[in-house]
Amino acid sequence: MLKIDLHIHTVASLHAQSTIFEYVNRAKELGMEVIGISEHGPDLESNHADYNYFNTILRIPHWINGIRLLRGVEANIIDKDGNIDVTEEMLKKLDYVMAGFHKNAGYEDSGKKLNTNAMVGAIRSGKIDIITHPFVTFIFPADVRKISEEACKRKILLEINLSYIRERKLRSDTLENLKTIIKTVKKYKQKLIVNSDSHNVWELGDDSSLDKIKKKIGLTDNLIINNYPKELFKLLNIKM
Repeated sequence: MLKIDLHIHTVASLHAQSTIFEYVNRAKELGMEVIGISEHGPDLESNHADYNYFNTILRIPHWINGIRLLRGVEANIIDKDGNIDVTEEMLKKLDYVMAGFHKNAGYEDSGKKLNTNAMVGAIRSGKIDIITHPFVTFIFPADVRKISEEACKRKILLEINLSYIRERKLRSDTLENLKTIIKTVKKYKQKLIVNSDSHNVWELGDDSSLDKIKKKIGLTDNLIINNYPKELFKLLNIKM
């Protein structure tokens, strides 16, 4: 069970089923310490979380019922230069920014080389803290090794996204990409982050699917920054 989970979607993302308050209550039941609400960026089609939502996000308190609540976003890479749908005004109000490729968000699959360049551009922009599901290359092909090395050099966290390793979704290429990411993280003596990508409270903090493949992909607990809150908060430049 994760003590910290920073990839959570609420009903504001339209395709999720739970509210912030329901997540907070569930986190308290599970004995979690920190959760982060990270709706999809405003350029994703069929999404209630528009620019106005993020510009008023400061009205959500940082503490609710003893749970630390962080305000984040899962931004969309929107062009081949790696720009994301997060404005400077939004950046001032967010605790952290995650970013990745998503369908129906402005960027179309442009092939492995250009997709890789777009992701590297996002990493170099200085605007993101976490790359979401970088191992999911069957939708947007990309050079996982190159992306991982660029992220590690700049201390951008690579995410193990649990929604893509549950048994119903686990693919052989996913496992190989995860091995590449973990080898690269070890090479650069960095850590990675594990997130649930929850779309309802029953998925929150549940890392049971990861336990089944940890040994196979070479993942050890000392590589998971969720286990080191002070280090994570320092990396995100957040006061504990």
